[in-house]
Amino acid sequence: MGKKYYNDMDEILTIQEVARFFKLSPTTIWRWCTAGKLPAFRVGRGWRIHRSEVEKIVERRSAEIVEVQEEEYDAVI
Repeated sequence: MGKKYYNDMDEILTIQEVARFFKLSPTTIWRWCTAGKLPAFRVGRGWRIHRSEVEKIVERRSAEIVEVQEEEYDAVI
């Protein structure tokens, strides 16, 4: 058997797939890629993004939301 070069977290996604995941336009995802906000790489004329990078964004955003909720809760008490 051959080596497995990536795991499920490192699946390669297209801009369209990432846009569907975030429910945003492909243009927004393309802008994130060109601005360096979302690490991506070029394959021919298209962009590709590792699933693990998408997961990192989701995790960071979730942590930010929890932090804001805790601050709001502390302010009420």
